[in-house]
Amino acid sequence: MKKIFRKIVFSGIAIYVTSLWNKGFIIQNDWMFYLKASLVIASIYYLIVPVSKLVLLPLNIITLGLVSVVFYALVLYFFMDKFSLIQIKPWDFDGLKLFGMIITPLKINQLTNIFLSAFSISTIINSLEKIL
Repeated sequence: MKKIFRKIVFSGIAIYVTSLWNKGFIIQNDWMFYLKASLVIASIYYLIVPVSKLVLLPLNIITLGLVSVVFYALVLYFFMDKFSLIQIKPWDFDGLKLFGMIITPLKINQLTNIFLSAFSISTIINSLEKIL
């Protein structure tokens, strides 16, 4: 029970942080939407991801994990589209100046933004699990 609750909380944090930096990742600013989206993402990471790791292990070894990234992005998009909690749209990135490095402005299409969102959510959840 503790593990499931942690997944739900970590999913909520991941959704919130992703919506802060990714302007194409849109969720309504209502706690009920965050809770529902957190439950959906937590169920994905609690039920589907472990099974996918087992099934896709040979392909992940060959492609160095690329297959799992594609799979996570497809699952995220399918569930978010089906439940209509989160919208993932194209996004105009304004650019960034960080520690002397300059990242130029980009136009990020919807498909790329789906991969960015899936990568961001999974990275945040995995980082929080390792830290706590």
